[in-house]
Amino acid sequence: MPGTGWQRWTDGWRRLAERLDWNVVLVVALSVFAWAPLVGPAYFLNAHDAPHSLFFLNQFDQALRDGVLYPRWGVDFALGYGYPLFNIYSTLVLYVAEGFHLLGASLTGAVKLTYIVGTILSGLTMYVFGKRVLGAQGGVVAAVVYMYAPYRLLDIYVRSAFAEFCAFSLLPLILLLFYDLAERHSLRRLVLASLAYAALFLTHAATAFVFTLLLIPYVGLLVLSRIRTGWRGALRLAGVSLSAAILALALASVFLLPMIAEKGYIMERQWTQGSFGYAKHFVYPSQLFSPYWGYGYAGEGLQDEMSLQLGIAATALATIGTVWCLWNRVAGRGQVAFFVVASLVIVAAVMPAARSVWEVLPLAAFVQFPWRLLGLAVLTMSFASGAAVHGFVGERPGTTDHLDARVAVLVLAVILISYGYTLPQYTEPSARSEQSVAIIDFETFYPPDRVGMTIWAAEQPHDSPLVEQYLAGQSLVKAVALTEGAEVEMVRHGAASEEVRVSSPSGTELQFYTYYFPGWRGYVDGREAEVYPSGPHGLITMHVPPGEHQASIRFGDTPVRLAGTALSTVSLVVALVILGRRRVRRGIDIIARRPEEVNITRDYPNGD
Repeated sequence: MPGTGWQRWTDGWRRLAERLDWNVVLVVALSVFAWAPLVGPAYFLNAHDAPHSLFFLNQFDQALRDGVLYPRWGVDFALGYGYPLFNIYSTLVLYVAEGFHLLGASLTGAVKLTYIVGTILSGLTMYVFGKRVLGAQGGVVAAVVYMYAPYRLLDIYVRSAFAEFCAFSLLPLILLLFYDLAERHSLRRLVLASLAYAALFLTHAATAFVFTLLLIPYVGLLVLSRIRTGWRGALRLAGVSLSAAILALALASVFLLPMIAEKGYIMERQWTQGSFGYAKHFVYPSQLFSPYWGYGYAGEGLQDEMSLQLGIAATALATIGTVWCLWNRVAGRGQVAFFVVASLVIVAAVMPAARSVWEVLPLAAFVQFPWRLLGLAVLTMSFASGAAVHGFVGERPGTTDHLDARVAVLVLAVILISYGYTLPQYTEPSARSEQSVAIIDFETFYPPDRVGMTIWAAEQPHDSPLVEQYLAGQSLVKAVALTEGAEVEMVRHGAASEEVRVSSPSGTELQFYTYYFPGWRGYVDGREAEVYPSGPHGLITMHVPPGEHQASIRFGDTPVRLAGTALSTVSLVVALVILGRRRVRRGIDIIARRPEEVNITRDYPNGD
């Protein structure tokens, strides 16, 4: 009958509307004001690390196109000598951006799209976590405060801290999954918590290490809350949570093992001393509450040219939420109290008085800037802000009522307060900024401490034979014969490989304009040949016998990289098997029945 199809269509939409949490749609809609400046052709290349996001994606893309599934080498860094950037820098966010690029977006467009996804995801994850503990109304407030906190907007439009910004989108999700794991233990929940935690390490390692200092006491709080039901339950939760963390580390070992084992092969002090030294980047109380907004860099003492404020909305709402919850003993007050105390500890940790603590922490130099912890304070204060709605709405956790008019006014006020911080310093689109030569432009313009070094380099390069070729737009010649009379012809240049043709009457040493680093292997006519560092910059060198030969180098794995990859692969397979086990079991059960015994509504109540 003609009306049957229409009836089914309308019934489907009605069921969808009944199941849909419209606050999710609202959070996505409210996020628009935070990412709207990213729409359009203009970018903000003058933001601190905005060029670097394009550099990294350019190098990542080149490596993938050279057949490397997990890139570790940035071929155009260090004035063309290359640098093991992705061996020490998490890459998950680059895979996301690369996906947009492969779909047709420019490098700049791919970065901007990833920022947009990160903004929306941060709002949704905070909403779901807030709703789980504080109720839907509180979740909406927490989500809006989280998206519009000054430090989060600073990370996009002033610092352009690509990976760090996206990493903060995962933090509420990790807290939620460990909370759910505490509420009811299961292998499936353990795996989900592990996957989210591992994704954080693979997105931004510095944020992951700092967040761990919050996650450990948070899990401790959950464990202590189970003591009233008996020590056995508390110990079991501790064991389950520890198992989830161990699985997360195993999942992320493709990055973590090589990063830890091989970071000693680079001149690490370049990135932890001088202008990067943590002692120069503490925050003073006046800065935490100053509305000042600048586009410059963080300096020593009070000489900062960018905002380091906590945000008036987050501070006021967190205070109101804390007082109300503790005074009236409402549901979720234990969680609110924890996050408020955590906020106070974090704020104390970024001040100069905490310097003695930083000096004894082994990972302090890795964090670089104490003010980075303000992002963690944004997380804790945003959650506490959600509790403020209890003062005039009185909502309980788990409800999905439509947004109260007073709460709607509140979230609009939060957006309005921070709206002025969403304006970047626009620059005109630049095709050159997406090309490899942009890295050379940066490294030859800025101070020489921006040119990376390996431990085999006796001195830092300030120039290279490749710079002129880059600037002239020529095809790169990446090798030179060190014996007079020998000739070198470039055959192929790749992101993780070089190949040349060498002609020499008496044999020659062949030097590639590439830093020596573990993983590089040399070949002469397809047979492996020894490679070794030589010269003041520790460049790859090999011996080529007399005559005409094909010589090449290719960047590959080391034992620790293979071990990390194997451990991550096995862990991921195990995780996927656990997640798919129930679905497979259900499918086998249904297949075993006669067709007339299958009931779709009963067997697939969630539509899966």
